[in-house]
Amino acid sequence: MNVNQDMVSNIEEHINSPFFIEMLKRNYDRYHNIHYISILIGELYIHHIIHKDGFGYRTYMKNVEELYTSYFDKQISPEQFAIQRAINIAVIIAKKLHINVSNPITKEDEKKIKDYFLQEYVANGYVSHAFPEAYYESIMANGLIASVEGRTGKPRDIMGIQGIFMRNGVTAPMGGYPYYGGHGIYYEHDFTCAFQHAIDAPEWFSWFTSADHTATYHKNVEKTPYILRSKENCQRNVEDLCLNAGLSVEDMVKVLTFFNQQYDKFSSSKLNIALIPKRVVGKDDISKVGVQNMDLLSTINFVLGDGAKQYLDHEGNVYKETIKPKDFCITVVPAASMYMQAGEYLRETEEHLLFVDSNLAIIEMAERYRESLDPSMVHMLEEARRVLLARKEEAIQSNMDI
Repeated sequence: MNVNQDMVSNIEEHINSPFFIEMLKRNYDRYHNIHYISILIGELYIHHIIHKDGFGYRTYMKNVEELYTSYFDKQISPEQFAIQRAINIAVIIAKKLHINVSNPITKEDEKKIKDYFLQEYVANGYVSHAFPEAYYESIMANGLIASVEGRTGKPRDIMGIQGIFMRNGVTAPMGGYPYYGGHGIYYEHDFTCAFQHAIDAPEWFSWFTSADHTATYHKNVEKTPYILRSKENCQRNVEDLCLNAGLSVEDMVKVLTFFNQQYDKFSSSKLNIALIPKRVVGKDDISKVGVQNMDLLSTINFVLGDGAKQYLDHEGNVYKETIKPKDFCITVVPAASMYMQAGEYLRETEEHLLFVDSNLAIIEMAERYRESLDPSMVHMLEEARRVLLARKEEAIQSNMDI
C-alpha cells in the first residue's frame, strides 16, 4: 500500500478528539462560517501530512486558531497572515529537527527545514477526493473509477430532470455536474477546501436541495440544509425550485419523486475523504513546484497556494486512470451536526432563480469547457439560451413601453 498508516491513525484520533471538536464548535458559534470550519479541518490534515506522527499537533492547532482569529477580526493584514502561517509551520518542523529558532537560524538549518517540508508535503504528500457514504462499498471494492461507464453512482434520469428545468430557463438546478462527461477522478490539492467538498458530496445534490441555484458554496448552513441532513428543509427548497421555475404539476411530481429517491440514497451524515498519495497522481516531483531559489517562508506559501499552477481546474486536478483501493485510504470527518447548527433556513425567490444574467453566466461558464461537455447538454444549453434571451428581450420591451 502507498499510504502511511501511522498518519491515517493519527488523523483519525485527533480529528475525533474532544479538543478538536470543541475548537470547531467554538469557532462556528463565533463566526457561523462553513469556510472557516473547512480551514480548521484542512489545517489538521496539512499538519499531519507534514508530520505523519502527529508531532506538535496541539501546539500547531492552537496557533492556527489564534492566527485565523486575528485575521478574521481584521487585526492583521493578508500579508502578515501569510507570513505568520508559514512561520507556524516552519517552527514546528524546526522543533522536530532540534533546530533552535530563538536566534536567527543559519542557512544550513533553513535548508534542512525547507527540505523536510518539501519531502513530506510534496514527495510524500497527498491530494484528496471526497465522496458520499452511498459510494463507499463500491469504492472500497473497485477503487476510484475514472470512466463514467464504469460507475454506478450517476443517476440515470438526472439528465431528464436537468432538461425539465433548462426548458424553463433555469440553467443549474443541480450545478455543473450534469454538464460534463465526468471522465477522470477530480481531486483537491488544497486541504482547506476538502471539508467543503465532503459536506457537499454529492455536490449536485447539495446544490439541488439548496436555497441558491447560482452559487455552489455557501458560508452558512441556512442556504444548504443538506449539510445537516434536514430532509424537511431540503424538500421545501426543491418544492420552491419547482414553483419558482413554473413547472407543470406533472413535471413537479417527477422532480419530487426523484428527490425522495436520491435523498434516501444520500442521507447518511458520514463524511468520507480519500487520501491519495501525490506519487499516484504524478505530483510528487519536488523539482516541478518551482521553489528552487526561494527562501523558506516563501517556499511554504508558494507550495500551499499552488504557485506553480500544477492543479488548474479541469486540467491539473484530474487523474484519467482508475485508482485502485490499495493506492488510497479513507478518512472520516465527524458529522457536521456535532459542531454546526442552523438558525432559520433561508428560501430562494423566483426573482433570484430566474435572474437572466446569472443564468446566462452559467451557460457561458459551461461553454468555456465545451470540449468536456456531455453531448446531450449541447442542445439543452442552446434551448435554455433561447428562453433566456427571449425573456431578456421581453423585459427590455416592457421597460420601453413604460
